[in-house]
Amino acid sequence: MSDHQMTQTTPKDFLAATLGGLIAPGLTIFMIVMLFLGIQKNMGQPDPTPVADKVVRERIQSFGQSLAVDPNVPKVELSGEQIYNEICSGCHASGALGSPKFKEKADWGKRNAQGYEVLLSHALKGFNKMPARGGDPDLSDLEVARGIVYMTNAAGANFEPVLKKEVEPSAADLARGKTVYAENCAYCHDTGVTGAQKLTDAKAWMPLLKEGKDYLYNAAINGSFGGPAKGGNLKLSDADTKLAVDYMVAQAKSAIPAAAKAPAKAASTK
Repeated sequence: MSDHQMTQTTPKDFLAATLGGLIAPGLTIFMIVMLFLGIQKNMGQPDPTPVADKVVRERIQSFGQSLAVDPNVPKVELSGEQIYNEICSGCHASGALGSPKFKEKADWGKRNAQGYEVLLSHALKGFNKMPARGGDPDLSDLEVARGIVYMTNAAGANFEPVLKKEVEPSAADLARGKTVYAENCAYCHDTGVTGAQKLTDAKAWMPLLKEGKDYLYNAAINGSFGGPAKGGNLKLSDADTKLAVDYMVAQAKSAIPAAAKAPAKAASTK
């Protein structure tokens, strides 16, 4: 058996071995830290515009949503000042989203010069970042008009909250409109096929009636809502097309109060 002599480890050797063992994990930790810092740097700052836009739109929403509405309770029309305070001030008090600030004549000057009808149309249908009816679809045309007049007059205008009065069709007009409807429109509007509003579907017609007859006339004559122009009969005159719209509007208006009474009647029989 031969003798094996163990080499004695010196403190220098021990230190070198320890440092060598720490290099690999230390390098790994260093690379992880640098990678994390690089990712953070590249992330940058988010664009605040969408966030600000969202905050403003949340602020101008109605304070609450009604879960149940009694159809027998008449709607109370709000004044122009109430409309401004509850709906419009969310943007117009501060000028958010580029809206003209309340009472700032410099902001309203060019807008007022466009005239009342243009401003009312913008408010009813929406314009630029302003949603239709200030974001509250339950506002009537007259309430929107009052809100517009309250703000414009506070900046130097002298408008009156009036609406263009629609001419009511005569009995003869409605009779002719019924005939035109039967021959050209009934196929879709009696059944709701192709997504057409059923003639007696109050819920489908309510938002359309708010747009006014001029809007509906244009849609029927030129085609809209997925339907063809003049119900697919291009030989139909504009006058007869309007009479068909008059007939449909009259039927829809009759269906709305009937639909409002139906839930109350059903509840009373339980």
